[in-house]
Amino acid sequence: MVRRVLFTGLIGATVLGATAHAADSGDLILTGAVAQILDVEVTPTASATGLDLSVQQTALKVADVLTQSNAPGGYIVTVSSANVVGGDCTTPCFYSDSTTDSLDFTLYQGTLALSFTAETATFVESSQRTGPGGDAYEVSLEYDGTTTNLANATDYSETLTFTIAVN
Repeated sequence: MVRRVLFTGLIGATVLGATAHAADSGDLILTGAVAQILDVEVTPTASATGLDLSVQQTALKVADVLTQSNAPGGYIVTVSSANVVGGDCTTPCFYSDSTTDSLDFTLYQGTLALSFTAETATFVESSQRTGPGGDAYEVSLEYDGTTTNLANATDYSETLTFTIAVN
């Protein structure tokens, strides 16, 4: 019987020892982060290719632009002309490498004509972050091919690059 009492005594000491070291509360610290969102998506319309440059065109929608930004100070989207960067034109234009002919055009954000300084124009500038799903804008252009003597049966092109940055 002494053995039995001794064994019970050891169990009781072990249980009391574990209880004596337990805390009354414990903290769980959770942390998280939100990654910076800064995105521009340009979706051309069917009208963006196969343009008839021999006619006068006004308010032709050629693309949709979707911006997304969670920067509290907002964002700025600029657009640049590859033909101006390449020295082929002084303003955005349709240009032909084979004939070196060009046709200037005016680019619009919605109904607002963009003003280019050298090869770049401000497409949109916002002082706040975008709403859920982003901010959507229309890109359109106009040109008058009836007043320009463009070479026949030649392809003309222009590449416009849209860039988004924190404002």
